[in-house]
Amino acid sequence: MSTAGHLYEFVPFRLDPAERRLTRDGLPVALTPKCFDLLVVLVENSGHLLAKADLLTRVWPGQFVEETTLSFNISELRRVLGESDEHRYIETVRKKGFRFIAPVEDVVTAPPSHDRLKPVATPGLLIAVIVAAIAILALAVWFVRPRKAATPFTIAVLPFKPLHADRRDEALELGICNALIRRLGTLDQLIVSPTSSVTGYTKTDQDPLAAGRKLHVDAIVDGYIERSQNTIRVTARLLRTRDGKSLWSGVFNESFTDIFGVEDSMSRQIAEALHVNLTSGVDMQSTRSVEAYDLYLKGRYFQDKRTPESIARSIEYLQQATAKDPRYALAFAALSESYTQLAIRADAPPRLAGEKANAAAMRAVELDGASAETHAALARVKDWYGWDWAGAEDEFKRALALSPNDATLNAQHAAYLLGRGRHAEAIAAIRRAQRLAPVSLTVDVQAARVFYFAGRYDTAMEECRKAIELDPNFGGTYLFIGRTEAQRGHYPEALDALGRARSLLHDSAEAVSLVGYTLAVSGRTTEARKILEDLRALSRTRYVSPYHLAIIEAGLGERDAAFRSLEQACDDREGRLTIVRFAPEFQSLRSDARFADLLQRLHS
Repeated sequence: MSTAGHLYEFVPFRLDPAERRLTRDGLPVALTPKCFDLLVVLVENSGHLLAKADLLTRVWPGQFVEETTLSFNISELRRVLGESDEHRYIETVRKKGFRFIAPVEDVVTAPPSHDRLKPVATPGLLIAVIVAAIAILALAVWFVRPRKAATPFTIAVLPFKPLHADRRDEALELGICNALIRRLGTLDQLIVSPTSSVTGYTKTDQDPLAAGRKLHVDAIVDGYIERSQNTIRVTARLLRTRDGKSLWSGVFNESFTDIFGVEDSMSRQIAEALHVNLTSGVDMQSTRSVEAYDLYLKGRYFQDKRTPESIARSIEYLQQATAKDPRYALAFAALSESYTQLAIRADAPPRLAGEKANAAAMRAVELDGASAETHAALARVKDWYGWDWAGAEDEFKRALALSPNDATLNAQHAAYLLGRGRHAEAIAAIRRAQRLAPVSLTVDVQAARVFYFAGRYDTAMEECRKAIELDPNFGGTYLFIGRTEAQRGHYPEALDALGRARSLLHDSAEAVSLVGYTLAVSGRTTEARKILEDLRALSRTRYVSPYHLAIIEAGLGERDAAFRSLEQACDDREGRLTIVRFAPEFQSLRSDARFADLLQRLHS
């Protein structure tokens, strides 16, 4: 005999919680597990306001999940239900929560009734039923009562240092650090500072506790490493930041061919010391070739330097790594990232770089579809070069589901949301990234970028100041200081900052073009035209993105020339066009019908 159940109908949908099935006009509708759980809670409480904290507790019991995750899943539900600007199913009650507002019919399905089997009610039976119902209700209240989510433990892994200063292997020192960050970062109970937060802590006399306090973490991993021919010696310790108490220490003397075992043993022992379980069926390294791993470490090391020359070297090493092990998924993901950076940092032709980045990312996902890094690489390619917005969103969702506490990934997701015009979500995502990594140069610069294109110039400047405190010689920071000051009409300050960026970025076309634009809008048109002509002349000998020419042309009021350059940039698959409709440098072009045509090309 089948048990009784409930079906909920809200035209044209039918929801079956027991079978975990949603249909529209009889056809199945695909939902992620958490979206389905969220829909069930909303529908079962139709017409009632559900607070955000209550929804977080019911849908993600016992997990540390922020409101941005709830908002993301609400947005996904609205998309699946076909809502646009008019909310016919889910109402947002500002600063409070959400309410399911569509009419819902509760259809109870019960087993067939047979009079001869119908029990005769007795007072004793009735009392027993009432008592049981009260007990069930009490249990239900207990399980759904609001609970304060446990705060995850925060930890940072510092780059390992040489046992002897004259035997440095910086690629290996940072590589071991990065491997531990990646492995420990898979744990929901931990928030691990990203590599970008710790790369400045490489001095041999670095005080680990001082670093831990500056990074605002609960504990710090500090260690030494030495490689001698075919052997490796590693010593490491885990210190509690507030009082310096040693929570764990270990010494490893192994053949270098067992480097993977050392990394695995270290990460597991650290996890055990923190009373969390490092349980993963995924091979975090994705290779067993020591030669390929060594090449991968060198590739990542030069990639992190982010100069045109270092990116080129990174590509060389990563190509060798994938040749040594054609199934090395992480090496393919890193190779995709280097190709992506090649067009941004080294003025390489974006179409060619994008095609290579896409091929590497596709191969990475094919080899390891359970890795956040591989999906993140593909998401960036689909966004920046492919202009496949839906595909990029799917890949970001997969990556974030696998690694929700990855600050770098959350910052990259913020950049994607910004380009789609979802500025509130972008700001929420970048703020989450900053909470996950309170001290990260790249995250803070990305925050400056988000606020700049969202038109919040004062906040953008605040983020730039934070970035300068971390590294006063990072060129990307001065780009956004200059751009922000130019939009605020502070032209001398803007030109000073952009001049600094131009020097630090080795006369990159982007920095040069922003100098030209600022000169143009400040009335120094002769100097601006000289820079424009210099860039045009340079473009005849090497690639210069037409996007950079268009910025100066727009500043000079040369609308026809600016549109020709933007059309060429579109043909070239220039990734910066993903943000063109929000770039204030092109404000003067937006009333022109050709600007709408350009946006149509981008979204076709």
